[in-house]
Amino acid sequence: MPRILMLLLLAVIIAGCSTGQYKVPVDEYRQQVKTLGVLPLLVDEQSTLLHPDREAVLELLVRHNVGKDTWLIEALRDQKAYFDVREVPGAPQALFQQLVTGSSIQGDGEERYRRYVFNGAVATELARRSSVDGLLVVILNGIVRNEKLWDRDRTSLNFLQTDHNVVVASAAVVRPGGEVVWDNGGLAGSVLLDLQYPDFDEAYYQLSDQIRLRFVSLAGLDRVLSRRDSEIFVKSSLSQRYKELFATLTSSLTPGLTSLFRRDADGGSRPGSDGKTGSGMK
Repeated sequence: MPRILMLLLLAVIIAGCSTGQYKVPVDEYRQQVKTLGVLPLLVDEQSTLLHPDREAVLELLVRHNVGKDTWLIEALRDQKAYFDVREVPGAPQALFQQLVTGSSIQGDGEERYRRYVFNGAVATELARRSSVDGLLVVILNGIVRNEKLWDRDRTSLNFLQTDHNVVVASAAVVRPGGEVVWDNGGLAGSVLLDLQYPDFDEAYYQLSDQIRLRFVSLAGLDRVLSRRDSEIFVKSSLSQRYKELFATLTSSLTPGLTSLFRRDADGGSRPGSDGKTGSGMK
């Protein structure tokens, strides 16, 4: 293969593995987590969901989550990065209440996310029952982030930078005992739903500099979570949003070239990108 093609391939592979933070050296992670257990997708019902139909949004997330863990398991198996990837059965709400003991807000701007703490005894028992070395826990939760929201219709030069409400996926690999050996942090690919959008049209037609945020309707959120790929030959019944989320997670959870990245303050590995964002409204 020509050298330039090899370099391009290497760049693509590194980019694909660029999300997530290893809390232990990657070689140690490989030794500790040879068989990965995947829990059903969980929902943090106490997280920040400002939508006026809050309870209906929670019900929507719970409904769309059903059965999605089987797709994630197959995607991880296809990567062949683990000896085995297994289902960890259980009722999502009960698993959340038993396994999760607390959370804290980390990061700033578009990298703001919720980091969870786990019950060591429960993690040990779940791992023992399913004969796995680590548990992949994916928790959908609402959070407020400060980001640039672009006008997608008229011009890419028009944007609003403000706080807005989103649903993100906080993912972690938890060892027996409760130690987190990997999480996806607040990096790109974790957003599942935008609950709000800027009404550039109103500002345009009202000749106003004030751009208001509006909530996406419940029906609109349902359509977003249900929408599938438009390609004719795509046979998958998995929706596009979940497919994108799982693609990010599977590429992040393939330990390998991530060892080339710098160490973060916690001793883990993450990409060498600052991803800084500004603040305020424009």
